[in-house]
Amino acid sequence: MTVRAAWLTETGQTREDTRLTLSGLLTVNANAAENLPLKSRGGIVPGGFALTGATGSMTFTIGTGRAFVQGGRINQGAYPVAVTEPETLTVLDGDAQYDRLDLVELVVRDSVYDGTAATEALLRLVKGTPSTSPTLPNTPDGSALPLYQIRVPKGASAGGGGLLWESAVTPLRYPTVALGGIVPAGGFSGAYPGQYREESGVLQRWDGTVWVPYPKSAGGIAPSTPLLVSGSYVGQYREDAAGQLQRWNGSAWVYAEGRTTLLLSVSQSTAQSVSSGVWTAMNLNVTDVDDTAGWATNVYTVPRAGWWRVAGAVTWFTESTSGTRGSRIYVNGAGVPRATWQIGAGPGATTVGGTALLKLAAGDKVALYGLQSSGTTMTTLGGSGYYTSLNAEWLRS
Repeated sequence: MTVRAAWLTETGQTREDTRLTLSGLLTVNANAAENLPLKSRGGIVPGGFALTGATGSMTFTIGTGRAFVQGGRINQGAYPVAVTEPETLTVLDGDAQYDRLDLVELVVRDSVYDGTAATEALLRLVKGTPSTSPTLPNTPDGSALPLYQIRVPKGASAGGGGLLWESAVTPLRYPTVALGGIVPAGGFSGAYPGQYREESGVLQRWDGTVWVPYPKSAGGIAPSTPLLVSGSYVGQYREDAAGQLQRWNGSAWVYAEGRTTLLLSVSQSTAQSVSSGVWTAMNLNVTDVDDTAGWATNVYTVPRAGWWRVAGAVTWFTESTSGTRGSRIYVNGAGVPRATWQIGAGPGATTVGGTALLKLAAGDKVALYGLQSSGTTMTTLGGSGYYTSLNAEWLRS
């Protein structure tokens, strides 16, 4: 028959009927398209099958647990298995020359399907092949669920101190849950839109193509780890990797206006020599505030696109009263005409500067330049109550 039921017919129900129908209560296996209708995601019930190695020996114990071992054939169904008492296994001594990898697995052997001439469930240790680059051995027979990998160093033996279990064992076990349950693991594809899993403490939903981190609730702020790639609705908020608030506008994440600002304030505390008639970058050696660590000597790397309020001022010493004094904001090596200020030299210290609104892109290079046309080399003033300075504040996208 092609239509089967469990606990319906008075006689004739087979073990395959029971396994196949009841395994529909488990999470679907999505590893291949042909698996979706009839195969379940095998795995352990979370929390079982802990491995404990005996110190100074080659012996270990697998603790109690429950699991579902999915058969390899489409109509084979999943086998419910329970280990009700701890099982002890012993690793064979290491090879004289090379390391090897051994495999600990939970196995169902069913002669109806695998030709093993056996009908049993067991915990099994499969010895690997020693090699300069050892690999895990293949499952000899039956339907198997991997639990652990054990690296056996060359020369390892009980007489030689046994295995260092903390470093020798790598977990391979993975969990399964009931259909609709949240799988507490990553590393697998979803089977249907609306399936959920938890990876590294973050809830994710399968949208039919990829796993999407899921906010705590509608209107909640999605956390920064892992970063929510696309928003679900206009007005959704997330926290970016730097801890700054962003809003989804329907096509892109933009920083929340009026809620998230960035500041830069740098200044010069020592005098700098400047040749006459040449725009010269100001070396600003004091950092008052730099929220993104974007300042380096005389250049600020813009961390965020949008409108910035940029202010600069250069203070000149009194070596000469001839010519003009100027300051200018440069972006990517070019002076900005509407962020250029010049005045005639005064009898004392001369400060020239101003403020401009500039639309900048992330990665742009911003700098403060100074100009003097006295005909001789002059110096800026640093300290003694006079500072040359550059300030920048992000305002909005």
